[in-house]
Amino acid sequence: MSSARSVLRPDRPLLVALVVATAVVTLWLFVPTMSGHIATMNVGSVDVTVSEYAVSDGGEHLSATLEVHNPTRRAVVFYSGLLHAADGRTQLSDGTTTGLGEATVPPGETVEITANIDLAPERVSRARRAVESGSVALSGKLRGEIGNEGVTVPVDTAGSDR
Repeated sequence: MSSARSVLRPDRPLLVALVVATAVVTLWLFVPTMSGHIATMNVGSVDVTVSEYAVSDGGEHLSATLEVHNPTRRAVVFYSGLLHAADGRTQLSDGTTTGLGEATVPPGETVEITANIDLAPERVSRARRAVESGSVALSGKLRGEIGNEGVTVPVDTAGSDR
C-alpha cells in the first residue's frame, strides 16, 4: 500500500517534475533531429532525370530541365550543381559549378529545375548538334541541404534514353 501511495504522492515532487520535463524536452529535440538524419540517409533515393535540353541563343549555356523526385519526408533545397555535359567522349561544358538559386523540392513531390550549364566556347556548335540528335549525356551531382545537413545527389543520364 505504501508503494502505491509513493507513486501518487512522491517524497520529492520537484525531482519528479524535473525528470518528466527533461524527458519531454529531449523528445521534442530528438524527433526533428532524427527525422532530418533519416531523410539525409535516404537522400540516395532522390531521383534526377533530364526531360529537355536547349542551347541558349548566344551559345553561352546548355539549358537542362531536371525533373527531381524527392521521396523523403523532408524538403530538399538544391543550391548548386557540378554538372558535365558531353557528346560521346567530347565534353561540351566548361566544368564550372552551376548555380541553381534555391530550388526546393518538397517531400513526396517532383519539381522541374532548370540548370544553365556553361558551355566551352569552342564546343557551342557541337552542343547544338548534340541537342538536335539527342546525344547529350549529363553527369555530375547536385548539392543541397535537408534541414541543416549537406547532401549531394548524383546525376547521370549516360545509360538512359535521354
